[in-house]
Amino acid sequence: MDILEKELDLMKSLFEWIPEPLLILAPKGAILKVNRKAMEMLGYGMEELQHMGLFDLVPPEDGDAVQKVFEEMESGREVCLKISLLNPSKERTPVELVGTSDGKTFFMTLKDLREKIQMEDELEKTKKSLMEKIRERDQYARDRQALSDIYREKSKEIEKLKEEKEKLSYTDDLTGISNHRYFIQRLTEEVGRQKRYPSALSLLMIDIDYFKHYNDTNGHLAGDQALRAVALLIAHGVRDSDIVARYGGEEFAAILINTGKKESREIAERVRRSVAETGFPNERAQPNGKLTVSTGVATFSPSICTVTDLIREADKALYRAKGAGRNRVEG
Repeated sequence: MDILEKELDLMKSLFEWIPEPLLILAPKGAILKVNRKAMEMLGYGMEELQHMGLFDLVPPEDGDAVQKVFEEMESGREVCLKISLLNPSKERTPVELVGTSDGKTFFMTLKDLREKIQMEDELEKTKKSLMEKIRERDQYARDRQALSDIYREKSKEIEKLKEEKEKLSYTDDLTGISNHRYFIQRLTEEVGRQKRYPSALSLLMIDIDYFKHYNDTNGHLAGDQALRAVALLIAHGVRDSDIVARYGGEEFAAILINTGKKESREIAERVRRSVAETGFPNERAQPNGKLTVSTGVATFSPSICTVTDLIREADKALYRAKGAGRNRVEG
């Protein structure tokens, strides 16, 4: 008798020693025995559980799944099922049920999935948070790129406006060629370059003959049109490398780069002839019967070696042309 009791006590100790919640069930699902871990999970005492069956512990919607589990265990198969079990307050505990049977008795171990589900939920939240941060990062990168593109476009626009503003600051409003300010700047640069890299340099000073008479006879609008036309003819008469500017009023200037005295006179004559051969409205009313220009030429030399020298000598030549009857080149 003592030996039997010791064996029973040993079996009871081993039963309680099993770390997983364990249920021993009858074929109809009646609970025969549970260990302490199972009672802690289910929230019931042993006396309560002995009057209950497994079907009392599962939500109604899981009844069919549990019934199928019993049928499979009766067939000798081990089963695994994820279901929820109800505690006395009808709160659900998600578990993984693993069951087997010896044909008469059913043994089921339970694994609490709450921690796992919580971890999965946290993992999912972390994943969503990470994805959101990645989305925000990508959006930030797109926004930054968009702002960078806008900045580049605006920078280009600003540079273009600056170039246009600079161009306007060097351009004569009426004729569209360079103005007096730009003319002085470029002539100063070219004279300065002569000191470092000596080469030929000439200057033309061109004045429209009897322009006041033309302006008074035909009106200021016609006079402005004549100024624009003459500016265009001068620009076409010189080379692309030369600089043409409106010096002031009806007087123009042309800086001829790498050009000596002989070639500069040829260019001046070409410009004079081009203007003389061009028809202008009502030019027959002019004192000489047509609209013409007179030109003075000055060429850089040891005695004519400053900006002032070039302008003074070209002006002197221009006045000689005027005094000699106009519509001619001197210098």
